[in-house]
Formats: sequence, C-alpha cells, structure tokens
Amino acid sequence: MTEKIRMGILGVGGIAQLVHIPLLRKHPEVELVAVCDLESRKAALVAQKNRIPFSSRDAERFLRVEGLEALLICTPTNSHMALSLAALSANKHVFVEKPIARTHAEATRIAKAAADAKCLLMVGMNHRFRPDSMILRNFMEANELGKITHVRAGWLKKKDKWTRPLWVMDSKISGGGVMMDLGIQILDICLWLLGNPKVETVSATAVRTMPGKKVEDTVFAFYRLQGGIGLAVDSSWSLMSDETLAYARFHGTQGAAALNPLKITKEMHGDLVNVTPAKPLRPVDLYKKSFEFELDHFVQCIRHKRKPISSIEDAVEVMAVIGATYRSVAENCEVKIAES
Repeated sequence: MTEKIRMGILGVGGIAQLVHIPLLRKHPEVELVAVCDLESRKAALVAQKNRIPFSSRDAERFLRVEGLEALLICTPTNSHMALSLAALSANKHVFVEKPIARTHAEATRIAKAAADAKCLLMVGMNHRFRPDSMILRNFMEANELGKITHVRAGWLKKKDKWTRPLWVMDSKISGGGVMMDLGIQILDICLWLLGNPKVETVSATAVRTMPGKKVEDTVFAFYRLQGGIGLAVDSSWSLMSDETLAYARFHGTQGAAALNPLKITKEMHGDLVNVTPAKPLRPVDLYKKSFEFELDHFVQCIRHKRKPISSIEDAVEVMAVIGATYRSVAENCEVKIAES
C-alpha cells in the first residue's frame, strides 16, 4: 500500500471532535499528525486524547509541520478565507467546512488561489454524500423523472434552547443568519440534484422572531432556474412545532421524488409505480454515512488527482445566489443573478 496521507485539522470544535477526528483516525489511508486551535489547551487535550503528535494555537507553525500534505478547516466562517489562502500558499490540499466563506467575493478569492496553487480544494457539503441523495442523483441524471418542473424544500428547526456556537448569530463572523446556516445547505443539495442549473432570479423575504438576535431566523425564498424550473426553499430556526422538519420534493413530467425519507415514484405504462430502492437507512445512519463518504472522497481525490464532487466552483456559484437572496430581502424585490 502507498504511504498514508498526512493530515491536520484547523479548529477542534464539535464537528472536528465528534465527526472528523474519529473518522480520520480510522481511515486506512490517513495519518492524523497535527491539530490547531486558538484555545491552545483545548488543542493540546484533543491531541493527547487522540494520540496526535502535534498541537498548537499558531496556524503558521501548524502549516510548517513536517510532511503535512492536507488539512481540514473547521473554524468559524470569518476565518475561512485567510486560512484557505495561507494553506494553499503553502501548497496544502484543503477541505473547508461549509459555508466556504461569508460572501461571494471571499469565495472567489479562495477559488483563484486554489487555481493558482494547483492544489485540491473541497467544500464540506456533506448532504451531497448521503446515500439517499446519491441514489436520487443517479435517477435524475438518467432523466428517470422526466423534465423537472418545480421543487419545494426546507429545513425548519423547532424553536428550542440555543445549543449552537454563539458566533453563528453574529453576521460579521458567520455572514448571516439561518440562510447561511440551514438555507445554504438545502439550496446546495437541491441545485446539485438538479445538475447545477444556473439560478436566474430570486425573490425572498426574511423575518426576525427571536428577541435580541441581529440576524434573520426565518427565510422564504423562490428561485427561477435555467430551463423554467421553480425552486422554493424555506429555512428557519424558530418553527413552532414539536419536531424539526427537513424535506425536499421534486416534481417531474414522468415522476416525482422526495428526500427524508427517500421515495421515488415513476409513471410506467400509465400507472404510478413506487420504484424506491428497498430498505432505506435510518436518518441517523444517513447522517453518519454522509461524513464518512465525504472524507473518503477527499482522500481519494488527493490520491487520484480527481475533481471533488463538492467543488470550489460550485461553492462560488452558490455564494452568488446567497448574496442575491440577501439583496432581495434588503430591497424587497426580485433580484436577477448575474452570470459569474
């Protein structure tokens, strides 16, 4: 077997400790050699617990670790651009957790740096790697549902005690509210499943119902896509319900499909037939598998010099759409999205 890829992690918060580190430590082609976090004690404790030889609070020292080939950026969004540029300048392959940046301009700078460095840069959109998403993508690529006419999707979290990092509600750090947290993920998976058509216009509205919060907690947006497809995306942190809702419904001329749970219905000989693959995974297993497949994909893209499924080019396009969504909210009108 070829030598293992020497990897490190910048930012050892919840996603790193609960997901990325356990998965990378088990991966047969990865050697986890370094961690870095502004809280030096936390970095040291995580390194000690997971038998990782190097820890630091200094990103420059981290990037100079001998033999370091690739890294994961799991820090707050406002640091993504600076850390990505530094890593690419040091000729490291980079995985950046979602969202890629706070703005389209920042995402564009990262994309240019990746192209100049000729290094791999992958964006952590794990929903693309859910087994049910990949099954549905195959159906839609094969045109099994006919021409898709409209899509309705949403991620509406029940109103509850806030358990996320506080920086998520600071737009100077996060880039925005629920649209940058949940909306971007729903928008991304829908566009990817549709084959990444261009988004032509957006009309959106946002509300703030959470007292004392300076970012939106609910966004309703309607996108007109190339080819005449209509896409409605709802996202909220404050659903008045006893359970969170996450869904996507795709309607075509020859069939329909849904995610969460996966269901595919197709017109066959004049009848509607359920053609959903048998025995779908439980939601918790879909979630776990998405990260496992995502990180393995990053490893294989490095190993075999492949373009990632979740590319920086896709991320730049999505950030342009997000920017237009916020402009539509601010100006209370439909916004045309310029060609990028």
